[in-house]
Amino acid sequence: MYKESKIGASLLMGGSGHRFGDKLPKQFCLLKGKPLYLYALETLLEMEIFEEIVIVCHPDWMAKLDLKNFPPIVQTVPGGSTRQESSFLGLCAFRKMPEWVVIHDAARPFVTKAIVLANLEAAMTCGSADTCVPSTDTLVFAPDGHQIVSIPKRHEFFRGQTPQTFRYSLIAEAHARARQKGIDNASDDCQLIADLNSPIAISKGHEENMKITSSLDLKIAEIILEKRRT
Repeated sequence: MYKESKIGASLLMGGSGHRFGDKLPKQFCLLKGKPLYLYALETLLEMEIFEEIVIVCHPDWMAKLDLKNFPPIVQTVPGGSTRQESSFLGLCAFRKMPEWVVIHDAARPFVTKAIVLANLEAAMTCGSADTCVPSTDTLVFAPDGHQIVSIPKRHEFFRGQTPQTFRYSLIAEAHARARQKGIDNASDDCQLIADLNSPIAISKGHEENMKITSSLDLKIAEIILEKRRT
């Protein structure tokens, strides 16, 4: 179904790295000698289904991107001050409007072709899709952060990952509506789709499709990479 469609991808790497605790943003940290962002980018390129891939990078680190050996379908654009703004700038950067856009965090290096395709195909059923994994922890609801009000049923909850895939016109509308309402710091594109009361399908993620947010995560990523190479 996707083979007849015009598909674009947006790789988000606009973070400054404050939470990572290093002077170098996590997306540029080396994982077995290779910058972290290259793992996801190379996977997307190997799929050969994208007409364009837009990399949204923190403005202060644009010069550190090494893309000279990549095809012209890859372009870069400076990110914004929030994830929402960076995602919006990525959507605006496509030279030709795609029918579908796959949005992925560059800090998730172990995304696979199967995960991307599953998410894309799920989106084509209703317009949007989120990659998710079941929650293995018990969740507690504590609105004030001090006392538990309830403990929801764990099987009803999932943890969202990326990629997230959307019909381009739908996610563009969601961002436009959010900006009109003064919403400027949504942490997730699916949140903006939900605000439109538009359905969002779920596709299966994987525990290894982790997001690198700390130096400990980077150590775990090294172990995963070693396991994949053996």
